[in-house]
Amino acid sequence: MNKKIFARSIFLLFLFLSLGINSTSAGVQTRKDSIKKNFSSLKGEARLQALMDIYTLISMGDDFHGELAALEDLRTEAARQGNADFEGQARVKQVFCFYNYNKLDSLEKVLPNHLKFMAQHEQWDYYYNSWEAKIESLLYADRTQTALKETQLMYADAKTRNNNYGLGVSAHSLGIIYQTLQRYELAIESFNEAVERLTKEEDISLLLSTYNVLCETLDAKQEYTQMLAVAEQWKTTIDDYKRGAEERGITPMLNGRYMYCYLALTVAHFQTGNTAQAEQYMDIAEKLAKGRGMISQFKLLHIQTRFYEHLGDYDKAIACADTNYQRVIDFGDSVSALTVLENKARILRKAGKGIEAALVYEHVMAAKDSLRNLDMAAQLDELRTIYEVDQLILEKKISKSQVTILLLVSLSLVLLLIGYIFYSIRLNRKNRVLYEKIRRAQQAESQVEKVLERVPENELSKEQTLFRELNRLLTEKKCFTDHKLGRKELSELLGTNATYLGIAIKECAKGMTITEYINRIRLMHAGNLLIEAPQLPVDVVGEESGFNSRSTYYRLFRNYYGMSPTEFRNISKQKSKKIIS
Repeated sequence: MNKKIFARSIFLLFLFLSLGINSTSAGVQTRKDSIKKNFSSLKGEARLQALMDIYTLISMGDDFHGELAALEDLRTEAARQGNADFEGQARVKQVFCFYNYNKLDSLEKVLPNHLKFMAQHEQWDYYYNSWEAKIESLLYADRTQTALKETQLMYADAKTRNNNYGLGVSAHSLGIIYQTLQRYELAIESFNEAVERLTKEEDISLLLSTYNVLCETLDAKQEYTQMLAVAEQWKTTIDDYKRGAEERGITPMLNGRYMYCYLALTVAHFQTGNTAQAEQYMDIAEKLAKGRGMISQFKLLHIQTRFYEHLGDYDKAIACADTNYQRVIDFGDSVSALTVLENKARILRKAGKGIEAALVYEHVMAAKDSLRNLDMAAQLDELRTIYEVDQLILEKKISKSQVTILLLVSLSLVLLLIGYIFYSIRLNRKNRVLYEKIRRAQQAESQVEKVLERVPENELSKEQTLFRELNRLLTEKKCFTDHKLGRKELSELLGTNATYLGIAIKECAKGMTITEYINRIRLMHAGNLLIEAPQLPVDVVGEESGFNSRSTYYRLFRNYYGMSPTEFRNISKQKSKKIIS
């Protein structure tokens, strides 16, 4: 399954869950006790808000049943009072609860009734985001055809209601599915509609993601003139958003957004003959990519390979391909690795190295045939499952043999079980490889800091000296655990100004900003706590590491480690068991 499908899941599906509670573990229990003590005296909306606060406090841990019970209490009280707003919130949070804990069956069971309620009260944001939670769960389970069928139903629903937001979300999801199925014309059509509709919405997050996947699809179709127009429109949208935010006194973090946009502009320009402009954009993208995650580096190296190939500098192109291949393999993405090798083989052939190119092609073709067979089998299994479900409904209507129905259901369950086992093994293997790589990288970073600590102060530059003082402060005082720590506070603790501190961090920490470096320390601290303090709930680890938002903690953790905090802890436990045994 193409990973682009899930690129925005965290933002959309944690949006309504992130309430920014700032509490320590002891503070959480104190607040719960205080609410319960005064609950009987509360009435009306104050009583509902108290129930909402109780749910929010419970959701900061990993208590699935506790969250459901709190939400049911809230929904029941809201229904008794006739408060549709609170009841709608309780219903949408229940959908997200099932999604977050990977309870697709339960989600599908409650969704129809919840959608009916939300439609009755015209809660359209809740309505379409709840529906999309089901679609993304289906995609995550590699049930692409079922997700396509469900998305088409959502699109038809939004069209009937003439709901712009619903149509934008549906069109984006349809485009992603069509892109995954390599039905590029339909994907482009859907993405264009999504851009048109999402431009009218205040939140531009999904719009920017749509520009990205639309450019990728146009690239695959070799529609470079159209790709250039879309990429320029994409950049204008980011520029306008940045300008508006700065006018409101906000400094948005847009390096990642800009990086992908400039890479798209690079491809569009050199493919349309403007090599000089492409080279300028490539330089900008390289600077923006410094200090970013592995996925960003993969993308950058892929475009660099193509760019050097276009210039005829085959040695540099092959070097980029080799570097990218090793990183992709270390990351555990064998499918993307084949794409890198295929590019390398093409470049080797252009460079006149026919024998080397043939050997690489031979390896790629054999591996692709194997993957194609597996993919075809998975699609046939899903289509068979869809057919069998429809057949079961038909057979029920015409009262056909119960034995036939039982056999069909049993076959479906066996196929699903086999698929689930295969997927789980593959995912666990990939996460183990990624976990080992991350731990080695963290150990290397720790060694670098120790070396810097031993260097005599007279041999250090002013920036290196300040950077060393910064690390001593963070290590000894652990001030990063305070979620309020920012540029200003950290500068004051060090007795300097934010500008000079930013220069020191940028020079000594691979181009990172102050905020990015603080969050990197928090993430490393969270990773250590997940390993060394298994008694702490996953969300409490986030709080004690300085994150005041659950969604931010999960999003940054997944970006840095390539997996969720829960997956990281599970793998660390497996490693501990092997060491003990």
